[in-house]
Amino acid sequence: MEKSNGKPKIRIQTVILLAALIFLASGTLIYFVIIPFSRHYYINHLDYEVYGGMTDELRSSELYKDMESGRSFCFLGDSITEGTITEGIPWYQPLKPYIKGKISRLSHIGWKTGHLIKEKKKIPKADVYVVAVGINDILFYDEEYAPANSDEYVSLIAQLTEELRKISPSAKIYYITPWPFWDFGDYCDKRAAEFRSALSGWCDTNNCTCIDAYPVIISVFEKDGSSKYMLNNFHPNSPEGIGLFSYAVLKAACGQD
Repeated sequence: MEKSNGKPKIRIQTVILLAALIFLASGTLIYFVIIPFSRHYYINHLDYEVYGGMTDELRSSELYKDMESGRSFCFLGDSITEGTITEGIPWYQPLKPYIKGKISRLSHIGWKTGHLIKEKKKIPKADVYVVAVGINDILFYDEEYAPANSDEYVSLIAQLTEELRKISPSAKIYYITPWPFWDFGDYCDKRAAEFRSALSGWCDTNNCTCIDAYPVIISVFEKDGSSKYMLNNFHPNSPEGIGLFSYAVLKAACGQD
């Protein structure tokens, strides 16, 4: 810095450098903070509709009555429950406006039933648990925590249920059968059928409610095709896919009073 008439004189290079630094800092703030925050806020405040709208039939389900009761809900699962692939929007997002009680969640991409058991201390207390886990147990059968067969799968479900009842002894527990997938080969298709059947049978004799959303989702795929609702061969998109999954869960829950 030089002096002119006894006063400091700022070099033009210094002004340019300061301007560049301010511009860079502003750009960084906008790109990494303001834009992501704005997008997250926008995405989370969109209206996510249940496929076909909330009909009287869907309102008649036991699950909907629990949602309306003011009881607290906890959703447990994997990436589909976490919304990992759908920018943080979980499969049950269209149901949230109808849930009058507190909502909590514990889920993570890639989780199997065994992961939920491992992370049992992180599971929140709740009046109602909705558990959608099993698709990773089926597909990634050679990885850690994967059950060898359907018997091992329901054994893990039994362990998870025991932990949930320790956390919230009077809670109602809903288990959703593993979500649809395709192009993973005949072995995984066979595992899926066995796991869904085993879960349904286990719930019937263990005071849990099994919701088999699979046939409902497949029936819509057969009518409209799957590409409208799916990002890939096992993740739903948003908003259409999660709208369909939410609808299928309520539809399958009808008549379970």
